[in-house]
Amino acid sequence: MKRPTSVAPFPAGVVKLKSMKGQLMIEILVGLGVITTVLVFSLVAITHATRLARAARNRLEATTYAQQVLESYRNQRDLDKDAFFSGETCSPGCGTFGINAMYACTMTCAFSPAGAATQVEVEVTMSWDDGGGNMVSVKVPTALSKYDI
Repeated sequence: MKRPTSVAPFPAGVVKLKSMKGQLMIEILVGLGVITTVLVFSLVAITHATRLARAARNRLEATTYAQQVLESYRNQRDLDKDAFFSGETCSPGCGTFGINAMYACTMTCAFSPAGAATQVEVEVTMSWDDGGGNMVSVKVPTALSKYDI
């Protein structure tokens, strides 16, 4: 019997092993690339969310401190309204607040009518550095009257 001299072609759907050399390595590299991309974007999202949470916390703390300053000023008015409005005094520097004196406080007052004030417009401003070199501030205004309404 005679041997066949040529090899029959592979049936449909069967691939030669020689043509698959290195394909597994490419699949692994593509998979690692996808995983790395997902991890990097996750890290960026977490960093951004943390920064937003810190900014919201700072804004809330600053607002709370400003309200405390206004409450203190309101208490000064309530102790002796006549002396408070006749003096027409307002201390523009109300100090620093927070850990490491993070928040700087300033206060502006506008008494009216001048000379015989019965009302004062007060605005407390808390300012701080957001950690990136940008100054951020919160303003809390109120009006105080000599007479109970």
